[in-house]
Amino acid sequence: MKHLPSGTERGATLVELLVAMPIAALIVAGVAGILFQLSTAHVFATNMVQCDREVQRAGASMSQDTVQAQSVSDANYSNAGTVQIAPAQDGHIAGTEVLVVQWSDWNNNIQKVSYSLLPVGGSSLRTLQRTVQINGSTTDSHIAADHIDNSPDPATLLPRTRFEWTSNEKQVVRMVVTSEYGDQSVTRVYEAHPRSMV
Repeated sequence: MKHLPSGTERGATLVELLVAMPIAALIVAGVAGILFQLSTAHVFATNMVQCDREVQRAGASMSQDTVQAQSVSDANYSNAGTVQIAPAQDGHIAGTEVLVVQWSDWNNNIQKVSYSLLPVGGSSLRTLQRTVQINGSTTDSHIAADHIDNSPDPATLLPRTRFEWTSNEKQVVRMVVTSEYGDQSVTRVYEAHPRSMV
């Protein structure tokens, strides 16, 4: 019988290969599963952060304007006797104003701020546009928040983003804002006392 010289390596046998291949496949599948879970968690966290950011942007802007208000326009809501504020309830129409507030500044200029929901092409989501007028002339118009969900909530049938009085006394404005990114959504409720109604 011939012996291999010392220092010469043998190749793997067929049995060793058959045992090693499933073990390697299990390791690869495990690593792939971990990477998939990490990717899914990253997307989830990113979408939640984006939703939080948008509702905070909207809430901060509207709260600041509403606190300054000496008047809040609510004369034209569609259902008389409700606490809804929006001059028009159909947020799917471009330029629909959902919140209009007005006040006089220290220089006796009349400032009017309007918030409108604008459709985004091919999406059910809206952008929230803030328009400022001083003495009737528009001085600024910009997007206050993106990815705003204005669709009806199946549980309440109310829009997921809406503006209303907290009671029939009309002293406190409630703003319910919902943002959606991917399959994540965040809803926040803000309340503000217009200065003329405190």
